Amino acid sequence: MKVFFYYVRHGQTLFNVRRRIQGSCDSPLTKQGIVEARIAGSALRDVKIDRAYCSSSERAVDTAALVLEGRNIQAIPMKGLKEFDFGLLDGERVDDIQNQLAAHSDMDFTDLDGDSLETISERIIRTFSEITSQCKDGDHVLIVSHGAYGMHLMRTLLHVRSEVFESGRLTIFPNGGIMQFVFEDGEYRMLAGPCEPTEFQYVAK
Repeated sequence: MKVFFYYVRHGQTLFNVRRRIQGSCDSPLTKQGIVEARIAGSALRDVKIDRAYCSSSERAVDTAALVLEGRNIQAIPMKGLKEFDFGLLDGERVDDIQNQLAAHSDMDFTDLDGDSLETISERIIRTFSEITSQCKDGDHVLIVSHGAYGMHLMRTLLHVRSEVFESGRLTIFPNGGIMQFVFEDGEYRMLAGPCEPTEFQYVAK
């Protein structure tokens, strides 16, 4: 079975502008975020979308609706697609918690009731196993989720090594950015790394 995935990060939000950690909490799309979501939808206008799923966070639900404008399909919200949970640091200004973030450089926030690399990886594997089980051969699937979730997805499903991110060879997810990957014969493979929606080029192989 072969399934194509188009992963879109939500548009800019109020917390993005105010440099606050969102994680499992939420904030609304800004006017710019709405524009970014519509640009992502325009970039995918020639792509057949058979199924769509999104994080249950409002910013992702709203982005998915904007991306799918004009199509006879709605995204199914899934908690399994929600952002990496930073626990008690959610909602805090990034500039105010540099010491706490440095103390959690291993990305283990379980002591703050948040996620770790292990818990987010397990959630990603479980969620995409559920999604692919609902797909048919040849389906094209839209996923609308989050920036950190997308980075962890690349590590977990697409086996992108940390050195690739650190070297700058792979762009960090921009708001409204798009990534394409494929599920084939039980394996996931990246087709196009995250890019601005205006730079997206459909890969069919």
